[in-house]
Amino acid sequence: MGNYRVEVEAVGGHGCQREIKDGGTVYGCGRMDCPDCIAREFVETLKRKGNSMVYARLTHWPGQTSEVQDDLLTKKRKGSF
Repeated sequence: MGNYRVEVEAVGGHGCQREIKDGGTVYGCGRMDCPDCIAREFVETLKRKGNSMVYARLTHWPGQTSEVQDDLLTKKRKGSF
């Protein structure tokens, strides 16, 4: 057993539950055509299969002043849309 990393940078419609502000809890919209919810389900599946997570985050507009991060482990949002 050892560490591994999964990285994906994608372009497309993203950012469900945009009404949730900085520090709020994001559970997702639950739609399986939603990129955010697909990422959340992927992380949950890994956890269910016994994988430990160091971190898991979804970053909207990485590197931009408008960057928003969803922590997929704590479900907390950093930043606001």
